[in-house]
Amino acid sequence: MVILRYFSREILSTTAAVSLVLLLVVLSGRFIQMLEKTANGELSVDLMLTMIVWRIPSSLELILPLALTLSVLLVMSRLNQESELTVLRAAGYSNRRLFGLVALPSLAVACVVGFLSLVVSPDVARELDRQVDARERLTVFDTVVPGRFQTGKSGRLIYAEAMAPNRESLEDVFIVEPSKTPGTDVFLTGKRARQEFAADEKYLVLFDGYKHVGHPGRLDWEISRFDRYLIRLLPDATNRPDSLDTKSTVSLWVSGGHQELAIAAFRLSLPIMCLLMLPFAFVLGRGSPRQSRFLWVIPVIVLQFSYLTGLSFAQKAVMRAEIPPWPGLFWVHAVVASVLVALLVVGPWLRRRGWV
Repeated sequence: MVILRYFSREILSTTAAVSLVLLLVVLSGRFIQMLEKTANGELSVDLMLTMIVWRIPSSLELILPLALTLSVLLVMSRLNQESELTVLRAAGYSNRRLFGLVALPSLAVACVVGFLSLVVSPDVARELDRQVDARERLTVFDTVVPGRFQTGKSGRLIYAEAMAPNRESLEDVFIVEPSKTPGTDVFLTGKRARQEFAADEKYLVLFDGYKHVGHPGRLDWEISRFDRYLIRLLPDATNRPDSLDTKSTVSLWVSGGHQELAIAAFRLSLPIMCLLMLPFAFVLGRGSPRQSRFLWVIPVIVLQFSYLTGLSFAQKAVMRAEIPPWPGLFWVHAVVASVLVALLVVGPWLRRRGWV
């Protein structure tokens, strides 16, 4: 039990550390993209933070398999370099027993990946879909940034010099309305503007302003002054069908369609990938004590990315009905398993030659 706790602590702590680093790298890239959208007025700050937090589980289901493989490789390499594996072998621990010590904590991580991909992932996708739908239903008033010209999907251009501290009204507003008459421009200015609701409709109300209508290059412009001017605000969205990613894994299996089965098989493939990559890391990590502990890091990363890429291509092929749903993605697992068997057979010969 002491040896098992030692292996478990080393593998799980290294997996957590590697996962944290990879998660920060992934989230920082998404944070920069969303920060740009927030600066352009496409997202609000609170919605941006919410979407980043909700993306953590979906990111972890892809990060944890790689982190587990690297942690097993690094832990085994360190134990090998520090002669701890030699001591364990001298104490009667065969390679099969050592693999069992590594497999137990790795199985726990694979169960976490399976829970994330099969159960949590659909719920996260459903919430993100709701967040995106809420974002697309925002009007230009909801995302306006003072001091910046912004254009909504309706073609309306709006500029506000400042916003009230309570964010309920804009000051010194300039609006270019899409004209129904070709070649005619419609400009609206107002000292103040706020959003009002009536009969489930949104209206932008301008106060104390002017409306200019005319043709560029001509002097016969129509200018009218108003105390109150209403503009109906339409959300920049259309009704979208629910994404398949938002459906539960059970409902996908029951439906039996090519696209549904492809998504369900990919979710199931992530924990399987954890288990199939484990022997690679174990075998390479217990190589010669003279080799660097980081020697096989890049090849293992390339192998795992190739594995994931193969699953992705197989998923798309099933979704396009180019290959049948069964065995579908499991052909990729079969290829990886065949490579693993070849490595286990050729491995002893390579160690005798001193190559690993």
